[in-house]
Amino acid sequence: MLKRPTLILWLIAGGVCAQLSCNVIELLKSPPAGSATNPLAVNTPQPDTVTIEIFTIHLAPYQNDLVQQLWQEVDEQSLPPQLRRELLAQGFRVGILGNFISPALAQLLKISSDGKTDIPMGDVQELSVADVIRETTVIRNALNLSPEVRMLIKIFDDKNALPELSLFQKEHGMFSGQTYTDAVGLLCVSASVNKDGSAQIQIIPELEHGTLELRTRSVSGLFTYEHSRPRRSFESLTISQRLLPGQWIIMGTTTVDSAGAGKAFFVRQRSVPEQRLLAFRLVHADSRAAPVLSPPTLSRELGSGISERN
Repeated sequence: MLKRPTLILWLIAGGVCAQLSCNVIELLKSPPAGSATNPLAVNTPQPDTVTIEIFTIHLAPYQNDLVQQLWQEVDEQSLPPQLRRELLAQGFRVGILGNFISPALAQLLKISSDGKTDIPMGDVQELSVADVIRETTVIRNALNLSPEVRMLIKIFDDKNALPELSLFQKEHGMFSGQTYTDAVGLLCVSASVNKDGSAQIQIIPELEHGTLELRTRSVSGLFTYEHSRPRRSFESLTISQRLLPGQWIIMGTTTVDSAGAGKAFFVRQRSVPEQRLLAFRLVHADSRAAPVLSPPTLSRELGSGISERN
C-alpha cells in the first residue's frame, strides 16, 4: 500500500504528464466570433515560427483535365528520383510551384480577378455528393509551426475511414502484404526556419488504423497514457523541401483507383468518386515572431488536427 505522501506525489506527476501530452486542436467548427474566451486573434507566435497556409481542394469529377494541367505546371523533378518512384508506387503525386499562382491552381482555388480568394479565411463548409458534382469547394487554413511542434492533419475524418486497405511492398526481392481495417491517412507536418528566410518543410504520410488502444507516450522525458489507434509511418515517403515565402507544395493522388496507400489520403469511392488535393504555401519564416493570423479552422471533412510536441 502506498503511503499518503507517495500517492500525492504520483498524482502530481500524473497531472504534469497530462498537461504535456498531445494537445488536440478543435478544427471541426468555427469558434464563436468575438467570444471573450476565444478571441479572433491567436497568441503572438514565438520566434523561429513558420507560418503556412493549407488549401484543401474538393475536386469535382469534371475537373480531371484541370488537375492534369496543374501537374504539368508544377515541378515534380525537384524531388529526389528515388523518392518520386516510391511516392508514385504508393499512389502519391507531389510537385513544387514557385511564388506565383499558376493558371490551373488559380481556377481550383477560385482566385478572383483582383487576386483574392473567393473563400474567406476560416470558412467552414459541409459537402454533399451534389456539392462535389456541382463545383469545387476550397477550405483555407493557416498554421503557425514552431520547431518542437508537429501537426497531424486528416484529410478525411474517421467517419470516412476505409473498411479495409491492402498494401503490398517488395522486400528482399519478394512481395509481402498486409491488410489494415478502418484506415485513415494523415500527414505529419513540421517545419524549421533557415537563416536565409526560407523554411524546411517536412511532411510524413502516416496510416491510422484498427481500434483504440491504451498506449504509453514519452513527452519531455515524462510518460503519459493515452487512448489512440495504431499508426504506420511511411518514413521512406518523407518529403523534406526547402521553400521560400510564397512557394507551394502540391499533393494529391496518381489515380482514383491507385493500388497504393494514396487513396487512403485523397480518395473515397462512392456513387461519385470523391477526390481531394492539398496545396501548402509558405507565408513566413523568420527568427523573429511571425505575423498574427486568425485561429485555424478546417472543414468537418478535414477532421482533427493534433499538435504534438517532440
